[in-house]
Amino acid sequence: PSQCLFGIPTDIPEPREDEFGHGEAIARVVVDLAYASDGGMFVLFTSHAALRRAAERLRDEVGARWPLLVQGEAPRDVLLRRFREAGNAILLGTDSFWEGVDVPGRALRTLVLTKLPFKVPSEPVTSARLERLAEQGEDGFMHYLLPHAALKLKQGFGRLIRSRQDAGVVVLLDSRVVTKRYGPLVLGGLPRADRIVGTWAQVRTRCEDFFARYGIGASV
Repeated sequence: PSQCLFGIPTDIPEPREDEFGHGEAIARVVVDLAYASDGGMFVLFTSHAALRRAAERLRDEVGARWPLLVQGEAPRDVLLRRFREAGNAILLGTDSFWEGVDVPGRALRTLVLTKLPFKVPSEPVTSARLERLAEQGEDGFMHYLLPHAALKLKQGFGRLIRSRQDAGVVVLLDSRVVTKRYGPLVLGGLPRADRIVGTWAQVRTRCEDFFARYGIGASV
């Protein structure tokens, strides 16, 4: 637990209620964390559209200082190789980067999870699954959407600490985990970590302190 700090900002606009505001917050958080950790960051999205918007917003702000790697602009293996070799890159990824990716060591020291990874109910396969559960008298959200999101979040969270020597910060930009009744069910399955819940200013300060303690940052 001491190797990982888990931050949940409470003043980030909810993605479903304010998509633009949430997107702007993602960019602000990524820039702040990039300066605090000197890159070495995965930013994981739940949609390609949100990823593209963030890439456009971040290219000028961080691209000149840190290598910005964007899913869709090169094959996954190529992006991962560039990320490992750079040591201070920022990688923006979606579904395939939430699991099965192994980057041990200092190359990955910051992980931003932009949103709880809920399936889209209107997608044909998901919709059919929800219909079958409804026919059986079961709650599709509690019996399918929520368990899937909790597992996916755990998989995403697991990208960071891959060895006993690793240390880093995970930031989840979805305050629903602390405002909704289902929050404890989602958080309960995550690896143990030191946790900070508060405003982004408070979370950012704790992240900066964490990086300083482990000798991580732009001044190193």
